[in-house]
Parts: sequence; structure tokens; C-alpha cells
Amino acid sequence: MEGYRIINYVEIGGREVLLEQLSPEERKKVSEVIQERLMKAAGYKRQQA
Repeated sequence: MEGYRIINYVEIGGREVLLEQLSPEERKKVSEVIQERLMKAAGYKRQQA
């Protein structure tokens, strides 16, 4: 069986960036944006505290 490798890219400012090249702070920001978009698509809304 062959091994598979998944390479994740994100589009930032119109250019594709390898996720592994981002700093930990940038990865956190990207993950928050992705989570927010997924939750919104599922019908959830963020309630400000």
C-alpha cells in the first residue's frame, strides 16, 4: 500500500500559501476564520459577550 501525503494550502490576499509555512499566530487566525465560516454555514451565529 502506498503512503499518501496531504498538503494544505490556504489563500491569503489572493495568493496560495502552504499552511506549514505560516507562523503559529497566523495559523491560529486562519483556523478561527475557517471555524467561523463553517459554523455560519451550519446556521450558528456568534454572540458577543
